[in-house]
Amino acid sequence: MFKLITPIARFRFFTMAAGLLLSLTTLAQTPTNFYNGGVDISVYPSTILYVGGHITNDLSGNIVNEGDIYLTGDWSNNASLPDGLSPNTGTVILYGAAQSIQGGQPTTFNNLDCFGAGTKTLNVNTTVGGTTGVLSLNANPLDLNTYTCTITNTSSSAITRTSGYIISETTPTAGYGRVQWNVDNNTGNYSIPFGTNAGDYIPLSYNISTAGSAGGNISAATYPTDVTASPNNRPLPSGVTDLNDANGAESAESTVDRFWVLDLNYTTNPTGDITFTYRNSEWDGTSGSTNDIVEDSLQAWRWEGAQWANPTVGTVSVSANTVTASGIDYSGPWTLRTLVVSDSTVIEPCGDYSLPNAFSPNGDGHNDLFTLHGWSNCVSDFNFVVFDRWGEKVFETDNPAKAWDGTFRGQALDPGVYIYYLNAETSAGEKKNKKGNISLIK
Repeated sequence: MFKLITPIARFRFFTMAAGLLLSLTTLAQTPTNFYNGGVDISVYPSTILYVGGHITNDLSGNIVNEGDIYLTGDWSNNASLPDGLSPNTGTVILYGAAQSIQGGQPTTFNNLDCFGAGTKTLNVNTTVGGTTGVLSLNANPLDLNTYTCTITNTSSSAITRTSGYIISETTPTAGYGRVQWNVDNNTGNYSIPFGTNAGDYIPLSYNISTAGSAGGNISAATYPTDVTASPNNRPLPSGVTDLNDANGAESAESTVDRFWVLDLNYTTNPTGDITFTYRNSEWDGTSGSTNDIVEDSLQAWRWEGAQWANPTVGTVSVSANTVTASGIDYSGPWTLRTLVVSDSTVIEPCGDYSLPNAFSPNGDGHNDLFTLHGWSNCVSDFNFVVFDRWGEKVFETDNPAKAWDGTFRGQALDPGVYIYYLNAETSAGEKKNKKGNISLIK
């Protein structure tokens, strides 16, 4: 084991013109751990410190890293000084297989790169980003393991990935695994690349259009629910007392098997669009779930402190498995809820007047029909027409409850983009005139 234990020493790794690589491994490539028992260590610019084992920073140790530190084992910080690592310079590369960040004290990294071939796990709250640093997931999972990863770089590009993802997934009973992003008074699309334990990519994005007050942050977590519970979709998020609709009826079967927790920690909150990503197995009754959900009517549903807010909001994209809610400037636990409550009967609240932009009439039972939810009970006059790209009329109805199955004269149409025109008058006398595109996907 490599040890530095003299508290008055100053141990420096520095570079000449061609650079310096200091490698702490044996000829047999057995692990060689790096232990700092209380000295100040400087890794100078363009220097690479490679440790084929663990790094432990102990006592009053402090590492000033302006170069690159590679390690194949775990990072552990027990130093009495905060962080034990320079927070605004240098890069630490987790270069092994399964590795953890741990210790009795948190660590603040500038750049933290996840390489190697295994999951990186937090066993302590961890900060990444400095002022310009980046959390690079590359192709690796980062398991929050009930801890918080704080991103201090305010740029929306402070988290990067190829196919890697961040695992939140722990329930409120165990404690949320959170990403806290210190966005400050910035705008942009802040996408947190969440993934599941099974490796499915389910990012949560908050696209900020109006900045919040200086010094604020967004904090997010997500976890799946137990489909075998009775009722299902449990456990509920912290502070949530029920899953009842506006009539007080249990809505477990009409909500997806996942919750999201988004907190906006600002004096004045920003405003933006939230995009939730779900898996098909979280709505379609897979694995014993008792869900009764029509996917193309999914919308976002928020707990507002004492009850669930009604009506639900947002637009679903069944092709992307996302629901986007616009103009959001408040915190709260969220889930996704269908407009179907029983026997596949659709609630059509007046004032919805939304139109889907895609459907897939491929006979798989999911999104096979182009349906205008929210119109049947609300209009006194109605006409809906669809044309192909050559201008031929392929569908027309005066009945807002009639769905289009993607056929013309009994023949299935080819995939492509079709144009619709809708003219209607609501029961209150309001004119509704819409034109848009429908993507027919096979």
